[in-house]
Amino acid sequence: MVVSFVTGMWKRPEVFELFAKGIKYIQDNNSITVNCIVAGSEGVNSRKLCEKYNFHYIETNNYPLSDKMNQPLQIAKKLNSDYVICLGSDDVIELSLFNEYLYWMNKGYDFIGLLDFYFLNLPKNKAVYWRGYRGPRKGDTVGAVRCISKWLLDQLDWQLWQNGLMKGLDASMKRKLADLNYREKKIRLKDLGLYAMDIKTEENITEFKQYDNSVFIDATALKSKFNSIFV
Repeated sequence: MVVSFVTGMWKRPEVFELFAKGIKYIQDNNSITVNCIVAGSEGVNSRKLCEKYNFHYIETNNYPLSDKMNQPLQIAKKLNSDYVICLGSDDVIELSLFNEYLYWMNKGYDFIGLLDFYFLNLPKNKAVYWRGYRGPRKGDTVGAVRCISKWLLDQLDWQLWQNGLMKGLDASMKRKLADLNYREKKIRLKDLGLYAMDIKTEENITEFKQYDNSVFIDATALKSKFNSIFV
């Protein structure tokens, strides 16, 4: 099996280093082929960061964002990827979660996603657990860590988002998938004791109070779940 992470990077090299360490740890602890394909927009600076970790790199404009994010998918296709995992370059997942995804990939599911998520404010060492959407969006998966099968990507010509968008990428993917029939698996991190988180460096942690259905948690305990990254 070949699994490819796809992401886009922009500034915050210290956060990208954490992302990269997480991916490298997954690569080093799996017998399958795990690629990482990065779309960068800062020339030699972003390229060098990717080459440091032997990631595939493509230089592209930072705008529109959806165009930038679609480009790594074409490299994933050329690499004969069986599955693609969409991940922000400020998101990290731990090995056990990746292995849980592998379990469902081997079961033949076409779409795997998360119902809840963790957030870490790195400078302030504060963290939030978000329980997921409520109301009209209840049951929707998180935008990050969505895993898509080759079969499903073939139906979309390996283009998950409408080009020309700077926002609304989650909604764009949802529209593209709406008319397709596929096997979907939704995972709740809290129920399985698994972890994925978004790393914040500039946003004030108090703004997380505005996140519906969220609660503050112990940041040090959260970071301990990612020993391969925070060393």
